[in-house]
Amino acid sequence: MKIIDKFIKKTLLLLYALINQINFHFKFRTIDIFLNKLRIGLLRMCGAKIGNNSSIHPKVMILMPQNLIVGNNSNIGSNSEIFNYSKFTIGNNVDIGTQLYVNTNNHITADPTKPLAYQGSISKEIKIGSDIWIGARVTILSDTIIEDRVIIGAGSVINKNLKSGYLYAGVPAKPKKEINK
Repeated sequence: MKIIDKFIKKTLLLLYALINQINFHFKFRTIDIFLNKLRIGLLRMCGAKIGNNSSIHPKVMILMPQNLIVGNNSNIGSNSEIFNYSKFTIGNNVDIGTQLYVNTNNHITADPTKPLAYQGSISKEIKIGSDIWIGARVTILSDTIIEDRVIIGAGSVINKNLKSGYLYAGVPAKPKKEINK
């Protein structure tokens, strides 16, 4: 039975990858909506938990759908890459721009006798709260929490926890301006 389950899951992931390449964005709105529902349905069958009225735009690579949790009314922009070896959680009402890069994995570099590239890795989850706007080409690294009600400027790198109520930008991201709470 496990062999059949693995085959079905791999087939669903392959189907997701094929459908994911189709992009009629705003040319044929009805087809766009259908393909979004199909992408979400396939991800759910592979173990992802995706809330109501959420969307996964075309060409979003999700390494391990079973580690993906998306709340209600949230969107992941096209051409995003999600390397979620551990849980990657997105809250409600989150709008993510194109080309998001997420990686829950990081290298271990503790042993000076071994080459850096071969010391292994450690994976820690990433949590994104609710009521968040994330600009294009943002990078979010392992072991970070983004609290509710945050704006992240385009091109920013998130390598530590972000507190609620601020616009963050830069490499690494720093608070630039308080937003209305």
